Amino acid sequence: MRVSIVTPSYNQGEYLERTLLSVLGQNYQDLEYIVVDGNSSDESQSILQKHSQTLHTLIVEPDGGQAEAINKGFAVATGEILGFLNSDDVLLPGTVEFLADYFAAHPDVDAVYSNRIFIDEHDQLSGFWVLPPHWDYCMCRWDFIPQETCFWRRSLLERVGPLNEGLDFAIDYDLFVRMMRHGRFQRISRFLAAFRRHPDSKSSTVYETLGRKEVSLVRQTNEVVIHWYDHVLKYAFGGGILGSSYLFKLIALHRWRAHVRFPWQS
Repeated sequence: MRVSIVTPSYNQGEYLERTLLSVLGQNYQDLEYIVVDGNSSDESQSILQKHSQTLHTLIVEPDGGQAEAINKGFAVATGEILGFLNSDDVLLPGTVEFLADYFAAHPDVDAVYSNRIFIDEHDQLSGFWVLPPHWDYCMCRWDFIPQETCFWRRSLLERVGPLNEGLDFAIDYDLFVRMMRHGRFQRISRFLAAFRRHPDSKSSTVYETLGRKEVSLVRQTNEVVIHWYDHVLKYAFGGGILGSSYLFKLIALHRWRAHVRFPWQS
C-alpha cells in the first residue's frame, strides 16, 4: 500500500531538514514523499537541493499559499493513503509502516489521527493532547483534530475535493469537516507525529486574528451550528485535552518513549 506525504515549504529553513529526515527515515519501502516549496528566500533552497535525490518529487515555484502548495502535491501523488506534514513538524519513527498496516487491516476506516505531542525548537517534549475517542459531532464544531497526525484514503479526498485555497489558517479544519460527512474517522492511541511550537509558527502568530475568523467562516460555509450547550461540550472536551493532569503526562511520556531518537540525533 503506497503512502504519499506532501510537505508545503516556505521559509522554514531552521526546521525543514528535521522534517525531511523524519519522513525520509521511515522504514517503509513504498513511501512517496513530495515537497512543494513556494520559492523560499532562506536556507530552505539549499536544504532541498541537498535531499533532492531522495525526494520522490520536488516542486519549487511561487504559489498562492499553503493550501495551493498542498493541492499541487496531492495532484501528483499516487498513493492510496495521503497526508501532509508542515515544514516544521515531524513524523515519529515507524509511523508510515503502522499506517499502511492499520488501513489494510481496517477497510471500513477512511481516516485516522492520534493524540498530539508538542515539541520545542530543540525537539524536546513540551506538551501533549490526550484525545477521547472520535466523535463527529464534537470534531465538526471544534478544531481539535491534530492535523500533523491525520492521514486518509485517497478515495475520501476524491469524494470531498481539494483543500480550500481561499483559506490561510483553517485549511485543515475545513478539510476535516467535509471529510467527516463522507467517511469514517478513527482516533488511535499511538502517537504518529509531533507538532512543533515556536514563536514564528502560524498557530502562535495569527490564531487570535485570522484564525478565529476563518474557523467561524468554515462553520458558516459547512452549516455547522454552534448551540449554547456546545460551549459546555467544548469546555468538557477541550479541558480533557488541553488541561490534562500529570497522570496523563506520565502516560504521554511513556508512549512517547523518550529514549527513541530521531534520525538526525543518531
